[in-house]
Amino acid sequence: MHNRVLFVDDDPKILAALRRQFRKKIDVETVPSGADGLDAIRTHGPFSVVVTDYCMPEMNGIEFLKQVQKIAPETVRVLLTGSADLGAAIQAVNQGNIFRFLTKPCSPEVLTEALLESMQRYRRSKKERKFNERTRRWLTEAMHIQQSMMPRARPGVDGLDIAGHSIYCDQTGGDYYDFFEVGCGAQRRMSIVVGDVSDHGLPSALLMTSARAFLRESATRGGSIASIVGGVNCQLSRDIQASGRFMTLFYAEIDHAVESIRWVRAGHDPAILYDTHSGRFEELAGQGGLPLGVFEEAVYGEYQRGLAPGQIIVIGTDGIWEARDDHGMMFGKQMLQKVIREHAESSSAQIVQQVLESLKQFIFPLSLQDDATLVVVKVQR
Repeated sequence: MHNRVLFVDDDPKILAALRRQFRKKIDVETVPSGADGLDAIRTHGPFSVVVTDYCMPEMNGIEFLKQVQKIAPETVRVLLTGSADLGAAIQAVNQGNIFRFLTKPCSPEVLTEALLESMQRYRRSKKERKFNERTRRWLTEAMHIQQSMMPRARPGVDGLDIAGHSIYCDQTGGDYYDFFEVGCGAQRRMSIVVGDVSDHGLPSALLMTSARAFLRESATRGGSIASIVGGVNCQLSRDIQASGRFMTLFYAEIDHAVESIRWVRAGHDPAILYDTHSGRFEELAGQGGLPLGVFEEAVYGEYQRGLAPGQIIVIGTDGIWEARDDHGMMFGKQMLQKVIREHAESSSAQIVQQVLESLKQFIFPLSLQDDATLVVVKVQR
């Protein structure tokens, strides 16, 4: 199947000579016109190579090969031309309509060499297409797997309204958010996590899934959140330090009574706390610490503050405030705060939706150049 060649020429003597030349060497089919060539491709294809004369009645060789490119784009196209037609042939090559052009008279050796090169190109093209199809399928499957790891439903925790969402600039990404309960009884706590792996795409997604597994496993063993983050950093550093990749993380826990929040920052931007009664914004900052995966023995600080009804906690990744429009202007944290203030009476899910929709409108007609993740927590009691 890889050695099928279609010759198109209005001279029956040339076609007969070609059949004799390649008999028992290549599977050859010959037709006398461009219209017959198109019919042959549709009914007897695929052909690995099509070789056509330039000067033919009704449809010249360049017009014919343009049609071949549309109906059989993988077929390699070769043009035979006389010296008077060289200008048109060169133009066709530059426009990408043909792979090679050969001048008449063309020796059997030159034609054979051109056919061998063309068939090799055809085989390589088919292999690349199959590989690309498999890669796209694998990326789609990876995307579905990664999306299934994100929280599927908002946690039903008394006193808290929590929602989150991630937008990836590729099919998979390195942004990560999670919320889950740890402990039991009066010791129950809601853990809220947002992470951002350096770069984006499939390598970052692989690191993200490893960090998620490490973090959930460490959280179930208990201990301070600083020790949990430190343990995850130790594991990741051993695995990825040589790769040069890292992950920023904001890890928070809200107690069962919804009276306080504790947090650790591993190189991540501070969370934002908005008080609807005072109309003031503040940051949940403290010393940031190193991103995960940089230094195995890194130490992380743990911070705490009280909570009150009407407060809104917003944790995001820099893909939101560092996104730029077509004039180079950044979305910025002031714009983020403006959207939060305007929609403070809405649910957490609606606030997330409004922020991300505002982000898309801000950068239009551009697309996101980095992953963007947002988690919103509303304190209700």
